[in-house]
Order: sequence, then C-alpha cells, then structure tokens
Amino acid sequence: MMNRFRKWLYKPKRSDPQLLARFYYADEELNQVAAELDSLDGRKDPQRCTLLVSQFRSCQDNVLNIINQIMDECIPQDRAPRDFCAKFPEEIRHDNLAGQLWFGAECLAAGSIIMNRELESMAMRPLAKELTRSLEDVRGALRDQALRDLNTYTEKMREALRHFDVLFAEFELSYVSAMVPVKSPREYYVQQEVIVLFCETVERALDFGYLTQDMIDDYEPALMFSIPRLAIVCPLLPAHPRTRAGATAHVACRKVAGSSSGALTHPPVSKQGVISALLRPLPELPP
Repeated sequence: MMNRFRKWLYKPKRSDPQLLARFYYADEELNQVAAELDSLDGRKDPQRCTLLVSQFRSCQDNVLNIINQIMDECIPQDRAPRDFCAKFPEEIRHDNLAGQLWFGAECLAAGSIIMNRELESMAMRPLAKELTRSLEDVRGALRDQALRDLNTYTEKMREALRHFDVLFAEFELSYVSAMVPVKSPREYYVQQEVIVLFCETVERALDFGYLTQDMIDDYEPALMFSIPRLAIVCPLLPAHPRTRAGATAHVACRKVAGSSSGALTHPPVSKQGVISALLRPLPELPP
C-alpha cells in the first residue's frame, strides 16, 4: 500500500529528461511487454509471439542503454575495463550486443543450452544466474530512487551498479568467446607487433626515399603489397636498429639488394622503379 501511495505521489513525469525518469518509464514498458509475453500462448498466435519477443529485446536494449548512461554519470571512475572488446570480430560489435547478452543470460539462467556449446553453457550458467540477480537488484534500486529523488545517487545504488558492471563485463567476454572465435592475448599481441613493424618500416622507407607520401596517401595498390616485403628485408640492413650482427645478415643483404636492382641500397629515381624492384621474387636466403 505504501509503495502504491509513493508511486502515485512521486511518480516522475513522462516528459522529464533526467536519466532516472527515463529509466523508470523504459523499465515500466519492459515489464508490460514481459507480462503480456508470459500470458501469451505462442502456439496459438506465433506471429504475435514473434512480435512481442522482438519488442521485448528492443525494450531490453533501451533499459541497458539508460543504465549505461547512469553508470557513466554515477560511477565514471569505477567502470569495469572492457579492453577485451577490441578482440571481438567487427560484426559482433554493434549497438544491440548488450540486449542480446541480457537475453542470453536469462536463457542460460533458466536452463537453456547454447546450440553445440553444451560445456560452455554449463560453465557460464552460474555467472548468468548471478548476473540476472544483480540486474534485478539494479533495476529495483533505480526504480526506488526514481520515486524518491531524481537528482541523487545513493551509495547503495552506486554499489549495486559497480557489482553489475563487473559481472556484465565478465559475462560479455565469456559469452562472446563461446559464440565466435576470439583471439588469445598472445595472438592479439603478435598482431600488434606486426602493426608496429609495418609502421616502423613505412617511416624508415619514407626517410630513405624508397617511398613517397603521395604513394601512401593514394593507397597505391602495389605499395600495399610491397610493405610486407620491406618489413622482411629492412631488419637485414646494417643500419636497422634490429639488425643481427654477423656475416650471414650482410651476405643476405647483398643478395637481396643485388636481386632487387639496388632498390634497398640506393633510393630509386621513380615510383615505378621502387615498385617493380620490391615486387620481384626474393631469392632464397642463406641459412
């Protein structure tokens, strides 16, 4: 009775732009769709069921989006790190991912199994249950605060948000890793090393005049093929900071430079000269 009275007395206006007010109505809409979905017999009206499921997931996206905005405002320094998202495939990183994760967590918590991922599903189920409980706590705390004071974030609410953010980040990594191939830390590190090597190679080639800035700016197709070759050959040059001392490297450099018509010993006089030299097959280097 007291809650009904407080809801009638302090209910925020629908037009209020504050985050807690927006959350209150987004969460209310989600509850309405969920209640209708629970009472519907999907076998009798499959089209209505499909429509409600789509609407339900859209409401979940909206609620999570507002919760994220609240966390950015409420606990900006305490957000869980999400550097691992850089390892996700491009097609996975989209605006609806959070809603899909919530839907997946509820399905796992209810006992469902991801197709062809039975072991992963069983391993993630305890985390999914904890995440759904934490999310219910957050929703309850935000609803309660929306009926009290839209301008205040209590410490209890902040703590609930911190706990939820950590669990959601952990579940996000586990769930996506089970669904799609995700590079290991070692693979990601090697990829970053290759990127750095290519960047250093291009900078050095520009300094020595092997390439021109126009070739890079124009995304010269032949140049894109020549950069890996430059990256292979450049470490063999005596002036390169990563050169291995010894006669083998010097012999290899002479053979490579000789086979490339001096492309790596003297700056070429034209773009065509460097491209043709770099695209010739490399001879077999001495062991």
